[in-house]
Amino acid sequence: MSQNLLGLPPPKPPIEDPGPHLLDSIDIKYVPLCLDLAHWIHEYTGCSIQVSQFWTALQNGCILCELMNNAEKKFAHSNKDIYKYIGFTPKQDLGDQLFYVRLNVETFVRWCKNFGCETSLLCEVGDLVERKDLERTLSCIHAVARRVAELRLPYPKAVRLEVKYHMSYNQIIELFNEDNEELTPYQIGIKESFAELCEILGLGKIDITQPLEANREVWMQSLKGMWVGERQRSVSP
Repeated sequence: MSQNLLGLPPPKPPIEDPGPHLLDSIDIKYVPLCLDLAHWIHEYTGCSIQVSQFWTALQNGCILCELMNNAEKKFAHSNKDIYKYIGFTPKQDLGDQLFYVRLNVETFVRWCKNFGCETSLLCEVGDLVERKDLERTLSCIHAVARRVAELRLPYPKAVRLEVKYHMSYNQIIELFNEDNEELTPYQIGIKESFAELCEILGLGKIDITQPLEANREVWMQSLKGMWVGERQRSVSP
């Protein structure tokens, strides 16, 4: 193995193999949120995402840094301010160096803090790059979506439900663990709104009397081959 001037082996290359399927990497209750965030990221960046490989698409930090810069641009324009580009290493220049992948994700997480996101919801670099805690990574991206909502920039449909009902995503989906007979008509209406969101996202109709886990097989089929944006031939379905 070649060594650098410090006498150390070169950094390991980024993880090349596809990451875990979305349904195998997080609790099923977060699948609608991931899909909604994928649509929102595409709206901001124009980047295509294979939904079942959500984490593979984001792992090198490039799409997240595109999201970062476009959020900054929209915020600057909304305040009639000067937009300042935040540098990162684009995909075509990453080569086989894990260092630059980690640096991209570090740049994104640092920006999240500076952008005003709640720090307790943010992730560490290894949570995404090394797949140590993908739900924590989801929390970080969700925190950005909530922050842009506070700044009155375009934000995802799931966050719109949070704003409309003054409830967190977790509080909304927790209603699916409750018997409808124990819920108020208002709470049942919240479940119906969430079910509508799932259908809009392409996950099909869901039975609001059942826990979200009951949708695993249907959602697995719905996500098969699903892309947000233009399908990329280089990535296997």
